[in-house]
Parts: sequence; C-alpha cells; structure tokens
Amino acid sequence: MKYLVVVVAGLTDRPIAEKDNKTPLQLAETPNLDALVQKGQCGPVQTIPDNLHPGNEISGLGLFSYDPEKFKAGHAALDAAGLGVIPEEGEIALCCDLVTLQATHDDMVMKDYTGGNLSPEDSELLIDALNEQVTDASVKFCHGKGYHNLLLIKNPPIKERLMPPNELIGEGIRQFMPEGKEVRDLVFVMNQAQIILHNLPYNKERTREQKDAVNSIWLWGNGELPTLPSFKEKFGKSASVITASSMIKGIARLAGIEALEIKGATGFYNTDYSSKVKATLEELEKKDVVYLHISAGEEVSLKGSIDDKILAIEDFDSEVVKPIAQALETQEATKLLIVVNHISSVALMKYDRGPVPYLVYSSKPGEKTSGLDKYDEKILETGKSFNTATELIESFLNNKL
Repeated sequence: MKYLVVVVAGLTDRPIAEKDNKTPLQLAETPNLDALVQKGQCGPVQTIPDNLHPGNEISGLGLFSYDPEKFKAGHAALDAAGLGVIPEEGEIALCCDLVTLQATHDDMVMKDYTGGNLSPEDSELLIDALNEQVTDASVKFCHGKGYHNLLLIKNPPIKERLMPPNELIGEGIRQFMPEGKEVRDLVFVMNQAQIILHNLPYNKERTREQKDAVNSIWLWGNGELPTLPSFKEKFGKSASVITASSMIKGIARLAGIEALEIKGATGFYNTDYSSKVKATLEELEKKDVVYLHISAGEEVSLKGSIDDKILAIEDFDSEVVKPIAQALETQEATKLLIVVNHISSVALMKYDRGPVPYLVYSSKPGEKTSGLDKYDEKILETGKSFNTATELIESFLNNKL
C-alpha cells in the first residue's frame, strides 16, 4: 500500500457576513473535492493543542506524527534545519522576515508581512545589503529564497515568544516589539535594518514606482531544535516531502524524510502546481509515503483577501486535487489523505485553533463513504473525530482509517 498525504493551508474558515454568512469554501466551486467527499471518509481533527499557540510548526509536527507538546520546536530552528544552516556555539536562529510597515501618527503598522510577495532575487539583494551594512552586532543573515529568511545572532536563548508578523496585519507594532535586556541586541539590529533598507536604491525605485517599500525586518520564531525519532523506524515506511517551506523541510530532514527541491514552488498563489503534482506522483512510484504541502491559501487568508481566498481554493481543487484523483483512479493500492493544517482565517486575518477537516480516499472498491455531497465545513459535524494530528496520521498510516 502507498500513502499520499496532502497538507493544505487556507481552506476552512468562519462564515463571512458580507457573503451571506457563507464561508469561502462554501462559495468556491470545488467539483473534485466534492467528488472525493462523496466517495471517501471524512471528519474533524484538532491539529492545535489547547495549551499551544496556533502556528505552522505546531500543526506541522503533528501532521508528520510528532506530538508538538512533547517535541517542542522553534519555527526558526526548524527553518535552519531545512536550509542546512547550523548555528555556532552561542548563536540562536530567528526568522527574519522582510516586511512593509506603514507609518501612522504615533506608531508603525504591519501592512504586509511578505514585502509584496518578495521574489527570491529581490530578497537576495536586500539580505546581501544587510549582511554588508549591519555593524556592531554579531549577526549573519541567511537567504530563505523570498520574504522569509533567517538570522543567526550571538544571544542567549529568548524565553518569551516573539510574535510572528503574519499575526500582526493591521496592528501597531510598538506593543509587540521585544523588550528587556536579553533582546536589546535584536532591537538594535532591527533599527539598523530599517535605516539601511530605507536608503537602498531598490526601495527608492519602488517608491518612485508608487510601490510599497520593503522597509523593515521582523524577528521571531525563537525556540528549540527537537530531536525527532526516525519516521521510517516509526512506521516501517520510506517517505519524501514536496514543499516550498523551509520549516516543513526542516521537520522532514530531522525525521529522516527526503525533502525535494522543486523549481517554481513559491508557497504563494503563483506557485507551480503542475511541477509539484508531477514530482509527487513520481515520488509515489519510489516511496511508501509522500507528503505534498500546499500553502498558497494561507497568505491571502491572513491578508484578508476574501475573493482571492476563494480563487486559491478553486486553484487547489483544479490544479492539485483533479490530477491527483485522476492518477489514483488506476492505483487501487494508494490511499489519499487531504488534511488542513490549521485554520488560517480570512475573517479574522489570523490563525484559529478550531478543528479542521480531513478526507480519506481510495479508489479501491468497498471503502466506507461519508454520505456528504460537498467538501465544506459540514465535514466537522460528521465522521470519526481525532483529538490530535498525531492520532490521525498514525491511524492513516497503520490502516486503521
């Protein structure tokens, strides 16, 4: 038996008043997901434990079968593992996002945590400038191939959680800036970075073109690097992962799972779906378990773009679900699991900790069916419920689902 796990961000949500109290998923045309629901099993799963904050590192660990309450991890530490970056003695890793802040009369507001969906080429230019020009601080900026990068800094471990910028859209940043003696070097570096970015010809050109400048960095993601048991030893199965996320690659590599580099995989709505699906189906011929991670719906959700979220859902349905379902029609020995990582709410412009749907499908005759007609939030009211993502994955891979 082969197993395909599709982890997707940004599908489910809360009802939206201006859309007749329907969710984006209910408004989207999803004929391929609907067809799988009619033939498969589905239900709710709680991917975020009650005592942990919603975040990709939390749901990500669980969906690879590792209990995030046991294997505590910092987002940046996982990023470093995914990028192949090893901090030196006394260094800590922090996520370093290139962002756009907007001035108000008494604060700066987080306008865009992606710096306008910053390209790898533009990001490299900015990160190189920061490496060259930041002084009087023991730091190294590491390329992350887009707005999301990494900083290594000589600093004691930071106890308080540094807030991710994607949770701060529309918020004044002053109340979320790190405070205290242990983080003063971080504030010093952030202040320097703002001056450097402001004076770069790149940003002056953006301003002339009436585009938002990429005018600040935001440091976050502090935490530990976990030691994970081998995925293959745990399940007796070989595995690989297809993703644009360095954090997901980090989880995979720590678990001994091969993480592939896919050209054109961006993590945004302009990602190369075709290349990712092609690589996924090729890997299924070689490996027992393949993870496909799709995160395009997250960004538009956190930016509050309702119509763009509907389009992202429809793209996922037509560009990912359709070709995979067609391929699996001739492969009775393959089971498919589609699961939302956690709620990325366009209504709240934040993550949410509510349950999310899973869907299990196999073309093998005689499998159980859900009795539903459409893939939407009604899935959360039916089927077998799982209290953790780890329980869901273990049931799926051990043929108990």
